[in-house]
Amino acid sequence: MKLFSSKYNYSKRINSRYTLINNTLTGALDIIENDIRDLIAAKKFNSIRPNILLRLRNRGYFYSNAEKEDKILLELYNNYVKKAAGRPLRFVFCPSYQCNLRCTYCFETDLPSNPNKYMTGKILDDSIDAAEEIIKEKSGKMDSVELFGGEPLLLKNKPFVEKILEFAGKKDAPITIITNGVSAKEFIEVLLPVKNRIEMLQITIDGPREIHDKRRKYASGKGSFDQISKNIDLLLENNIRTNVRINIDNTNIEFIPDLYEYICQKNWIQYPDFSIRLAPVTDHTTLDYDNIIIPEEKLLERLIRLYDEYPVLEEIFGFYLFKPLRHILDIFNGAPNVSPRFFNCESNLLELNVFCPDGYIYACGESIGKPHLAIGRFSPKLEFYPDKKTLWTERTILNIKKCRTCRFAPICGGGCAFSSLLIYKDNSRPICERYQEVLDTFLELRGEKLFEKYMNKL
Repeated sequence: MKLFSSKYNYSKRINSRYTLINNTLTGALDIIENDIRDLIAAKKFNSIRPNILLRLRNRGYFYSNAEKEDKILLELYNNYVKKAAGRPLRFVFCPSYQCNLRCTYCFETDLPSNPNKYMTGKILDDSIDAAEEIIKEKSGKMDSVELFGGEPLLLKNKPFVEKILEFAGKKDAPITIITNGVSAKEFIEVLLPVKNRIEMLQITIDGPREIHDKRRKYASGKGSFDQISKNIDLLLENNIRTNVRINIDNTNIEFIPDLYEYICQKNWIQYPDFSIRLAPVTDHTTLDYDNIIIPEEKLLERLIRLYDEYPVLEEIFGFYLFKPLRHILDIFNGAPNVSPRFFNCESNLLELNVFCPDGYIYACGESIGKPHLAIGRFSPKLEFYPDKKTLWTERTILNIKKCRTCRFAPICGGGCAFSSLLIYKDNSRPICERYQEVLDTFLELRGEKLFEKYMNKL
């Protein structure tokens, strides 16, 4: 019988005897012996033991008909689109394009010069009215309210922030706040009435004082570490859920242990309302690398070396910060259904309605302040731009030619839509992230641990 290998098979030898094989479309993941992997590579399917071959076929690694996989792809896509219709309705309010810090790697360097620096009272009222109208047209329920910027927690924004939080309370909506944290103290009395609704107040610290202060500083050049640290103390003392994000790149990754030691000394880790995570610094304006932002597999190598020296850090942070690894990690961690990603992120599903001081609605937090990428307006009246919306919604792995033959397309989703629009001026080109390199590196350095976890589940 003639068999066809799936276009979406990925495999990597993990030791002298076993190979990990994964189908990114079906979510199947198995450990097979290396001799079977060699027979598969040589297309000697008839030499594979019948019971093993049947299992591999049932798991979606092979087909008797080359067209069958395309039908499965379309069926899964149609099911995904149906489910996506009920996706969360999230409203993001940006009270200002201004910020009181000048971080060295900021992707919003053009925002402070935007003429629409702050929301006016009229703009804020129009944004809330627009949210009400969208809610009525959609599910009738708001899934979350988020504060973003610029920097949302500027003193000038305080009455606006209070009004937005009151709106979230009336709608029984969870709240997320993305802030640099330097003015959090001045907002405590505004946050306390809604603290049970705050799912996360995120503050970034990029290392111990001497490292953080070189990266996240005021316009004067003064560092922000001490002020942020005091404010985290205050937030936790008031039982406000606080998440510390550590943005890592080639210049600060070695200082994670020092920052973690500081956090333990501060006793933040003991607070039930405290959480912490790593996030790689990214630049969606270019495909090039420099001495700060390096290829992701190189960053992963350095992080694993750090984990080998400080095992507690691996327990705390893990590897979920690397997008190419999330699919496999979810499967190993027992996720009941790991569905393919036909889109890259929530922006492609128009899940976000980002209201900004210029009166425009944006689909992506990184695209704010660029009216040519806005999907609509909310002031002076609510209107959407169908042609702009399709730039996001039609960007799927089915519509990007190169993605149709890429084994990683079902876990990549075609890459960042904003990056494609910025770099290529259209939405038909993929932004290829380094899935092969990152997965290969991870399995070379952590394959044995995964194998042990897999065997213990059998």
